[in-house]
Amino acid sequence: MLSAFHVIRIMMLIVTWPCGTILNASIIAVYLSDWKKGVKLGECDWISLSMGCNNLFLQSVITFGLAFLPFGLYLPFAPKVSIAFGTVLCFSVTLSFWLTAGLSICYCLRLVNLSHTIFIQLKRRLSCTLTLFLLWSVAISFIVTIPMNWTSGTPTDHNTTTMYHPISNSVIFMILNAVFGVFLPSMTTFICILLSLTSLLRHIWRMKQNTQFGSPQLKNLISACRTMFLLMALNVLFFLVILSSTLPHYKGQSIWEAVINACIMLNPSGQAIVLIFGNSKLFSAWSKTLIPQG
Repeated sequence: MLSAFHVIRIMMLIVTWPCGTILNASIIAVYLSDWKKGVKLGECDWISLSMGCNNLFLQSVITFGLAFLPFGLYLPFAPKVSIAFGTVLCFSVTLSFWLTAGLSICYCLRLVNLSHTIFIQLKRRLSCTLTLFLLWSVAISFIVTIPMNWTSGTPTDHNTTTMYHPISNSVIFMILNAVFGVFLPSMTTFICILLSLTSLLRHIWRMKQNTQFGSPQLKNLISACRTMFLLMALNVLFFLVILSSTLPHYKGQSIWEAVINACIMLNPSGQAIVLIFGNSKLFSAWSKTLIPQG
């Protein structure tokens, strides 16, 4: 007999799973449709497409993991499933940080004008730079995830309802994961936000000094700054929520776990909404779907 808490969690899954799936699948569909039509996708488009794929995958993993708790917790292979789930979840979250950093770099290189030699060289080789960045993002996410989970112990208390395996006792792997999986991509995103904000303030100052001065980049800068900030905030919040669920004092079937589960379930949908509203192509596609043209 399922408890009331598990019933509520299943109901939340029934709502959040199709929402996250539809939102992220629509992002993928828009870009694949353009690609099929022969429209060349830009660097930012490829990163947004990768983020949609990662979020769609993350939504499926979260749905399976949370649905497994009330039904498969006491199965003989439950500990192995828990470790596998934790590994895949950790990889997807780390990749999300790096993809956000990649999108921020793309926005920054396209919209911010700096005269530094390195900046100019990166801007000229944007396509090659971001391709390598995406490959390294996947590699780094895999490298910092797998060793930490190999050293994790399997849960032995079958009365617990947490879906996450205990934090690894290996401090080295935990530090590496925090530095290369969270800190570096977050700092990269933060620097890009600062550069974009500086460029935005410079544009606003010029407009105040000269009423005839205008720039088509102003609207794009505002949208880019908002998108970068919201994506980084969602990633950090998601990481903190998952981290808090692995702490020793974490107790199942409580109000705190309900909040944690809600944050975890809504994260892929939240990122998709930020991407859609921050991208004119995606927003236009959704507008045409919701409000068909007569």
